Amino acid sequence: MKYVKLTAKPDTWFKEGTEVYDYNCRPPEQLLRVTLEEWESCVNFNGIKGICVCGFRIPQLENEIDIFEEGERWDGEFCSVDEFEVEIVDEPC
Repeated sequence: MKYVKLTAKPDTWFKEGTEVYDYNCRPPEQLLRVTLEEWESCVNFNGIKGICVCGFRIPQLENEIDIFEEGERWDGEFCSVDEFEVEIVDEPC
């Protein structure tokens, strides 16, 4: 089975340069990359070309900063497929 390594581009939801994972994984024990099959179905979808993934982001909204202060936060989000650098790999993580 093939997977995709998705790395966040600048100025997107997730922290630039960090890898994002399948939305249903349980970090940090069970990180799992998105399958190539799932990725291709999102890219070739006839509507909004997006995918649900999770990873680290830096809180930016005022209420988040109050709760999480400074630093990184694990979060999930539906993102456009063009927000990531994509590399096809053999390893699930």
